[in-house]
Amino acid sequence: MTSAATKQPIADSAHVAPRRLFLQSKSVEETQAFFLRCGDPIRVAFRSERQFDFEVMAVECDGVSLAIANSRLGMEIALESPPDCYSMLLPSSGALAFEKGKTDSVESRTDTGVVVDSSDVRVARFGPRCGWQRMAISSRQLHEHITLLTEQPVRERVKFKPHFDTQSGIARTMFAVSQAIIGGTRGTAPLLSAPTAMASLRDAVLAMFVEGLPHSYSDHLGHRVAVPAPRSVRHAIDFMHANIAKPLRLEDIARAARTSPRSLQLAFRNFRGSTPMEYLRRLRLDGAHNDLLHCEPGTRVADVAYRWGFAHHGMFSANYAKAFGERPSATLRRGAQR
Repeated sequence: MTSAATKQPIADSAHVAPRRLFLQSKSVEETQAFFLRCGDPIRVAFRSERQFDFEVMAVECDGVSLAIANSRLGMEIALESPPDCYSMLLPSSGALAFEKGKTDSVESRTDTGVVVDSSDVRVARFGPRCGWQRMAISSRQLHEHITLLTEQPVRERVKFKPHFDTQSGIARTMFAVSQAIIGGTRGTAPLLSAPTAMASLRDAVLAMFVEGLPHSYSDHLGHRVAVPAPRSVRHAIDFMHANIAKPLRLEDIARAARTSPRSLQLAFRNFRGSTPMEYLRRLRLDGAHNDLLHCEPGTRVADVAYRWGFAHHGMFSANYAKAFGERPSATLRRGAQR
């Protein structure tokens, strides 16, 4: 029995409506079609000729995806176009493993779960009688949260410690909240009529993922800027993130920050060591760098440049080389070899 992805509206338009997903199937083709209907930007291939079974209940809400799944017979999934997110998996039974290359892999151990950068995963294997919970955070949401906490842009992929203790307080709390969200959107779905509560739980998952799991930016979280940046700077940065690929002038950013262009220039000089436009350019370059490393086959440098608001290819290449020490075409080639 299969139920396609469904959307349930939330009364308060200020909150993003969660999407509820459910599947119970013994068909490889039906499962494949389900993933495609969900709008997930991945193509999944199952490589087993044995009998097949798969069941999943999931909720997606504004870049945070939570799921409880199981497969009695086990399965293998080839990810031809991996999702741009970070995932935390807690096995309740059986074993699971992820291949990130020909020789690089990570697998669950006794009393440990797995954290992976899903953009690097090529094959996911779930053994017989495998049950698991999955928590996934989009790269955009996770990077923006780190930026919010550190007041510094995230310039490279976040590297998480690959294993976590399933009995640790933070893991138990995270997955208890995950279960509460999934359970709260089933049946009478009380969370669907309580959008503020839903948003709070979703934000708690994101915060615990960033602040509770060891990763390459953990030290930065412990050394936050001693003097908070002025509100105008924070508003300006929020506006930049929300309009990252749009043509923006200093006047536009200052208007959104509710200050004058001159005052905003001075505030950025004092608290960011750059001008607002330099800061915006760096954010865009960071985004372009990440896209070039994780692009689809056939992607051109010009495609990525335009996507991030760089209309002049020559200037983009020069600024990119200055920021990353190589031309964008070199990064694109490295990304294609991963």
